[in-house]
Amino acid sequence: MNTKFFLPTNIFSRIFFDELKDENHLRIESVPSSLIAKKVNEEQNSVGLIPTLDVLSNKELFISSEMGISFDALLSNAYIHFKEEQTTIDEIFLKGDVTSNEVILSKILFKEFYDVDVKTTLHNQKMSDLSENILIVGDENFEREIFLNGLSLAEEIIELIDAPYVNFVLAGASEKVVKDFNVKFKSAFTNGHSEKYEELFPKLTQTSLDFLTVNIQHLVFDFDEQDLEGIKLLLQMPYYHGMIKDMIDVNFV
Repeated sequence: MNTKFFLPTNIFSRIFFDELKDENHLRIESVPSSLIAKKVNEEQNSVGLIPTLDVLSNKELFISSEMGISFDALLSNAYIHFKEEQTTIDEIFLKGDVTSNEVILSKILFKEFYDVDVKTTLHNQKMSDLSENILIVGDENFEREIFLNGLSLAEEIIELIDAPYVNFVLAGASEKVVKDFNVKFKSAFTNGHSEKYEELFPKLTQTSLDFLTVNIQHLVFDFDEQDLEGIKLLLQMPYYHGMIKDMIDVNFV
C-alpha cells in the first residue's frame, strides 16, 4: 500500500514536497496544519508534517529525527503585525493556518520579551487586518507582501531559545512507516534548494519571490543536532511557563 503523506497548505511544505525524489508512490493530501496530527493518528500507513507543539498532545506519535521544516533566521511562515501608536499590548489576534505553535508561542514570546500576558483571539474575517495586533500564519504574508512590515515569528523564537525554530516535524503513528520514509527520502535534501519558485508560486509578487530566493538558505529540511535541540527546547517552553504539568520524551526515530 502506498504511504499517505499529509501536508500543510503553505509555501514551505510545497517546496518540501517538490524536492522529494521519486515521490510517485506517495498519496498526497493537503489539509489545515492543525488537523494533521489527528489524520496520522487515524491512518497507520501515513506520515504528516505536524506543528511541533502538537507533539505535546500526541506523545504516542513517532517523530523523524531526519527531516521536517526548520528556520534558522529571518524567513518564517508567520509574521506579527503591530498596530501603531500603542504603549502596551494585551491582546493579539491570530489569522490564517493557525496551529498550537502560534497560540502557545505568542503568549510565551510576549511574556518573555515584554513581560505582558496577552490574550490570543482568532481573527474575525470582518476585521480590518492590520487595525489590531495580529499574527498572520501562512501564505497571505507573501501573497500580499505584508511580511515586509511584519516581525518574523521564527526569528523571535530563535532569539528566545538560541536554536533553530522547527515549525513542523515529520510524524506518524507507525514507527516502521516513519523509519521507511526516513530511509527513502533523507537524501532528497542534501543538494540544497532548487529555485524554480515562479513556477511553484504563480500568485506571489516579484518582491516576495526575490525575498524567498535570497533567504531560502535559512530554510532547513534535513535535520542536524541543532534542529533536534531546537525541538527539545521548544517543547520545554510550555512546561517552564506552567502551561503543561510534565515534560515529555519525544519518540524520535
